Amino acid sequence: MKPFNPEELIGIQNRLLLSTGASQQIETMLHQFALAAYEALRLDGVHVYLLHELETVPQITGAETGYKHLESIPPKPASLPHQYEKIEALLHTIYPSEKKALDNVVIKHSRFIVYALKNIGVIVFEKQASSYDEPITDMLTPVIDHLARVCQSCVEIGKLHDQIRRNEELEQSYELQAKQDPLTHLPNRRAFRYKLYQEIAKTKRHNHYGAVMYIDLDHFKNINDSLGHSVGDMLLARVAERLTEQGRAGDDVFRIGGDEFVYILTDIGNDQKNAINTAQTVACRVIEIMSEPVQVGEFSLHVTPSIGIAIFPDKNTEENDSESVLRHADTAMYRAKAEGRNGFAFYNPEMQLAASKRLIIEDHLRKALTNNELLLEYQPLVNIDGDIIGAESLLRWRSPILGNVTPDDFISIAEESNLILEVSRWVLVTACTLASRVQAFTDKPATFEYISINISPKQFRQQNFVEQLLEVMLQTGVSPESIRLEFTENILIDNIDDTIKKMEQLLESNIHFMLDDFGTGYSSLSYLHKLPIRTIKIDKSFVTGFNTKSYANRVIVDAIIALTERMDLNCIIEGVETQDDASYFISKGVHAMQGYHYYRPLAEADFLALLSGPG
Repeated sequence: MKPFNPEELIGIQNRLLLSTGASQQIETMLHQFALAAYEALRLDGVHVYLLHELETVPQITGAETGYKHLESIPPKPASLPHQYEKIEALLHTIYPSEKKALDNVVIKHSRFIVYALKNIGVIVFEKQASSYDEPITDMLTPVIDHLARVCQSCVEIGKLHDQIRRNEELEQSYELQAKQDPLTHLPNRRAFRYKLYQEIAKTKRHNHYGAVMYIDLDHFKNINDSLGHSVGDMLLARVAERLTEQGRAGDDVFRIGGDEFVYILTDIGNDQKNAINTAQTVACRVIEIMSEPVQVGEFSLHVTPSIGIAIFPDKNTEENDSESVLRHADTAMYRAKAEGRNGFAFYNPEMQLAASKRLIIEDHLRKALTNNELLLEYQPLVNIDGDIIGAESLLRWRSPILGNVTPDDFISIAEESNLILEVSRWVLVTACTLASRVQAFTDKPATFEYISINISPKQFRQQNFVEQLLEVMLQTGVSPESIRLEFTENILIDNIDDTIKKMEQLLESNIHFMLDDFGTGYSSLSYLHKLPIRTIKIDKSFVTGFNTKSYANRVIVDAIIALTERMDLNCIIEGVETQDDASYFISKGVHAMQGYHYYRPLAEADFLALLSGPG
């Protein structure tokens, strides 16, 4: 066969170089190069081998020498090069490696020219030994070097594409997880915000109304605490199913955290009246479907919803963005809870003003303890002879920014934010410290016995309340006889057994208690006989303006006084403001009275001066 002249070799070289950049897929590119070399060099065969480690190439059966046979041209040859021992041994020595030089092996009448493609693979040219044209070796050296670099680029591009694909799959998975609640499989808070943003835009564009219903399950924490979180989780999943099943077509329900669910009601009317009616209908339906017990394993559970509704857009306010609408619905939900739970309430701007005031008070209350803004005043209690027998410690807050903040304004906020625990401990320490000073007075009234200290429900429910109290008493040096603990009926509602246990522990240390605000709750008569309480205080709401109130008030107060006499309890009357009030209760022979007719709450210095004065 006629050998190639120099011009032909240059043309073949260019043709082979051009074939190496035709594809980014290594298999396709090597196939095109092998085909071009087979035709241009008039070869008897071209055989391509790749490393097993190349992730972009599928596994191909071949000799187990660290490489795999990719393809041969023409396909299905009678035998493959690696099946010959000499070539297999050669492959072991040059592959895998970084070398790109060729090796020649002559077997029978065929010459195999083996090129290493650096760390990619091996390409083998097969030609009759007698017709092999030696000058092609020099021509192929730069071509093979370029081919190796292109192969490496293909591998890197393949890996990059695979990484991009895996990243996209992971991103899709993360996106799904980020927008879905794993427990209920409802869309979550993130999905809710995006959906609400869209719906608000639609209502403005199409001039109709939508609504957000904020649903909170009443007393759900009690279920978690008493039956465990696994039961609570199953209950949430059942509730999610019910809410989803009863929803209107086109409406979405979301779980945004804990026991809180949110509906987005879409296109509920072209005027506000229709929108309110539709939202009210949906809320009533939610309350109705939640009235049926939920079966969770062996438990048949009853759970009720408190629902806050915010209509959007709200013509009465400029706050119609997604954050504001959710905040409005949340505010309305708390109003529904305050009105007795298992119901719904609509948002209005007045409610938002109250919520803003609450946030301001909570923020300043956090600073009040460290800034010494809290103080105690002491209101004396007198017996029917007018002698001081004790005093109630009353919490006051003098804020340099907010002024005098009444307990009615900040106590409930302290309880909701758990600041009440810090505040209550401060009250306990301060009152015990004063009681310790008073017990050391040698000239105090002979009738004076104690300082009473109001104990908050959350403070009392702490597991270590008894230990905390005894520790404070030890630190301040106050004796048990010098203090009384005042509890409201709220303490009795949650766990009467725990209440009795703690009271009995306190009695063992000779610490006594009073039941405050008697008559304002609903549990007193059913639990009073179980509690080791010897003193009750009739709430001032029954007494203030006693002679001008209805006859029914006098009947109630007389009945409570008679009850205390029969049960051998001490009865203290709060809110005694006039001489007529005082004369009436003196005639009843009550244990003690407290009110403006006798003394107003006194600052600590004035109270100490009163006790140390004559009489």
